[in-house]
Amino acid sequence: MRLNPGQLASQLQRGLAPVYLVAGEEPLLMQEALDAIRAAARAKGFAEREVLDAERGFDWQRLVDTCNTPSLFAPQRIVELRAANAPDAAGAAALIKLAQDPAPDVLLIVALGKLESRARNAAWYSALETAGASLYVWALKPEELPGWIGTRLRTAGVQADPDGLRLLVERTEGNLLAAQQEVEKLALLYPGQAVGVAQIEAAVADSAHYEVFGWFNKIMAGDARGAVRGLYGLRDEGVDLLPILAVVANGLRQLARAAAAYARSHNAGAAMEAAGVFKMNQPAFARAVERSRSGQVLGWLRDCANIDALAKSSGTQSAAWEELLTLVLAASGAAKPRLAAARNPV
Repeated sequence: MRLNPGQLASQLQRGLAPVYLVAGEEPLLMQEALDAIRAAARAKGFAEREVLDAERGFDWQRLVDTCNTPSLFAPQRIVELRAANAPDAAGAAALIKLAQDPAPDVLLIVALGKLESRARNAAWYSALETAGASLYVWALKPEELPGWIGTRLRTAGVQADPDGLRLLVERTEGNLLAAQQEVEKLALLYPGQAVGVAQIEAAVADSAHYEVFGWFNKIMAGDARGAVRGLYGLRDEGVDLLPILAVVANGLRQLARAAAAYARSHNAGAAMEAAGVFKMNQPAFARAVERSRSGQVLGWLRDCANIDALAKSSGTQSAAWEELLTLVLAASGAAKPRLAAARNPV
């Protein structure tokens, strides 16, 4: 089954396929697709997730063994393979084997980067597509950007006039990650409102008071004191926890991609570009990449999921703010002895 991003939600509603292949050229849309697949799997009882990073020298038999070895803790589980490029000959053989004989109670997700046409026509790609579903995310064309950003704004509860939308398209320069950040920023500043050039120009240039995206850069830069002070300020101004958490989760996903790229290349600039980090944010992210490991960042993303669940549970908002404060301290690199000296949780 071959899908495009717009078809994924309806396919997931009909039922999970045993295999999903997600690849392409737009990191944001790929990440959103993967998040949707994982969420659908969790709703179906897939309580455990094992992630394998197929870097150079990866033993592909490890993937086969992981899929075929039953878990002691969860009857249904996700096995997720991540790689930047198409598999080598050993990888292709392993993927074909798993596609032809899928392991019971295992959802296999294969997440890759940009693939050339030869890879998309290879036997391993066809085998995965036949066994389950493939989703290749193409880069948006310039003429598609206004419609894409406009839809995102409306979904977020903001209506932009044509001139304002044109300005937003120009300012984000085709970077979907940056565009999504601006959409979330506008939703925070003008919830349920119509916006034009003046509001969008002000928001993109400099949001008033404690600006959420600038605040997140304090975390990335290792400014724990400023990050904690900013978090208090956001709450004091009445900003809801969930939009703040969305900014943190999106930023940490970028950091995870950058950390993985940095581990391979040891080139911070190249890692920033590979992860799609907006240029103005790269200096802060570069500092975070140098002090963070991929495993740490993935742990912080799991913390985001836990905080989201707490925030949506009745009577646990206070606990969610406490956990978010703890996450902010950890992600900003605060030393453990300073945790006890921090202000009371927000």
